[in-house]
Amino acid sequence: MTITEKVAYIQGLFDGMRLDTEKSGEARILSEVLDVLREVGQQLDGMEASMDQFDGDLDTLEDAVAGLEEAVFEEEDGQETGLDGSDGEEEDFFQIPCPTCGEDLVVDDEALAAGLVECPVCHGKFALSFDEDGDGPPQDVGED
Repeated sequence: MTITEKVAYIQGLFDGMRLDTEKSGEARILSEVLDVLREVGQQLDGMEASMDQFDGDLDTLEDAVAGLEEAVFEEEDGQETGLDGSDGEEEDFFQIPCPTCGEDLVVDDEALAAGLVECPVCHGKFALSFDEDGDGPPQDVGED
C-alpha cells in the first residue's frame, strides 16, 4: 500500500467519524494534518515517477557508453586495444648482455626494482646501474 493509499484510507476513516471541524479543535487539526499528508503523498508519488524516468535514462546512457567502449577499445577479433592501437599492455622487460659471459639476459621490472641480477649461465651477479642518459652498461658486483 502506497503512502497516498494509506492517507486516503485514513481520510475515509476521518470522514466516517463525521467530526465537526467547526466545533472541535481536535477535528480541525486532524483535518489539516490529513491535508498535509495528502500533499506529501502526492509529492512522493511525483518523485517516484521522476526516479523511474531517471533510472530509464541512466540505463539508456549505460548502454550507449558500453557501445562506445566496444567501438573504441576493442578490435574486430575481440582483442582490447588502446587509443594508439596497441594491445594496452606495455612491455615490462628488456634484454641486456651479461658483463661476465656476454649472454643476453631478459630483465623484468622486478629485477630492475631490486637492482641486482644474477646470470643463469655463469651465475655472475651485477647491479643494474645506468649512467645519466640511461645508456651505460650494468656494473659487475662479483661473486658472493
